[in-house]
Amino acid sequence: MIDFDALVLKPAGIIFQIRISVTPLVTQPGVPAYEANGVYNKRDLDVEMQDGTIFSDHEVSLGIRLRDFVIPPDQGDLINIIDERHPAFGQQYWVGDSDEDGQGGAMLLLRTKEPPS
Repeated sequence: MIDFDALVLKPAGIIFQIRISVTPLVTQPGVPAYEANGVYNKRDLDVEMQDGTIFSDHEVSLGIRLRDFVIPPDQGDLINIIDERHPAFGQQYWVGDSDEDGQGGAMLLLRTKEPPS
């Protein structure tokens, strides 16, 4: 069996990952924030509305290696970008969704607006 995590995710992470801080509000309530790594991605989205106008937005995500976490971040946890080299340095997000990729990683969809209560 091929270990995709060892062959691809780990080496790619070494090149592309940034430092983050995770505050596990939902997955581990009461546990202090801790540092971790992830691969940041921001892509622009254009959606054509029924009247033909274009609604523009963007989607921010963070790829993580599950092996790097005892309990990985999930919906409602906070993510802060603490890597000073990155353009999003200082930005705080909350995890809106988490999808495992079946190959040792997960993609966290990040949101800037307050989570629903």
